[in-house]
Amino acid sequence: MKKTSDYLAGNDVERFEKILEDIHIADSKLLEEFTHLSECYNMMRMQVNKLSAENDQLKTELVNMVRSLDLASRVDGMTGLSNRRDIMEKIDREATRSQRHQRSFTILLVNIDDFKKVNDLHGYNDGDDVLVEVARVLRICVRNEDVCARWGGEEFLILLPETSVENSLPVADKVLEAISMTEFKANKPGIRITASIGVCEHNPVQTAQETISRVHQALLQAKRGGKNRYIIAA
Repeated sequence: MKKTSDYLAGNDVERFEKILEDIHIADSKLLEEFTHLSECYNMMRMQVNKLSAENDQLKTELVNMVRSLDLASRVDGMTGLSNRRDIMEKIDREATRSQRHQRSFTILLVNIDDFKKVNDLHGYNDGDDVLVEVARVLRICVRNEDVCARWGGEEFLILLPETSVENSLPVADKVLEAISMTEFKANKPGIRITASIGVCEHNPVQTAQETISRVHQALLQAKRGGKNRYIIAA
C-alpha cells in the first residue's frame, strides 16, 4: 500500500511529516481524513499541471496555424510565387528603406505577349500550365534575394532590391531570352511565347504606387513598340 508521502512531492512531503510530528495524529482518526485530503490535493495538482501543459501545446499549435494561414495568404495558388498582397508589402518596405538610406531598387513588370491566343488555341488548362512554367523560368533568372510575384493574370512582377536600373537590364535581357527560347508544355510541338517588360528604378522622393504606375506605363510602351522587348520608365 502506498504511503501518503508517495502522493506528495518536495515541500509537500516535509509539511505533511511536520504536521504529523507536531500534532501527534499518527493514531488519530484525523490521519485518515488528512491523508484523503492530501491525496485529493495532489491529484488536483497533477491535473492542473496536465491541463497547463495541454494549454501550452494548444497555444503553440495556434501560433503555427496562424503562421501557416498567413503564409498561404501571401502565395499565389497556381504558380507558388508571391501574390500581389505580399509583393506590395515588400515594395512598400523597400520604398521606406530607399527613402531612409538612399538605396535604389528596381521593378520589372513582365507581361506575356498575346496570351489570349494561347488560351484560344490550346485551352485554358494549357494556358495555366504555361503560367506555371513561366514562373519557373523567372525564378531561374533572378538572385536569391530578388522576389518574383504573380501580379495578376498573365502578368508577373520582379523586385530587385538594392539594384539600379542599369544593373537590372541584364536581368531583363535574361528573362526575355529565357521565355522566348523555352518550349512550353511537354507535348510536341510545344507552345512558343514572348514577353514584354517595363523597367523602373524607384525614386526615393516618390511613393511605391507612383513607381508601380511608371513601370506599368513603360510596359505599355513596350507592347506598343512591337513586344518581346523592355522599355525603361521615364
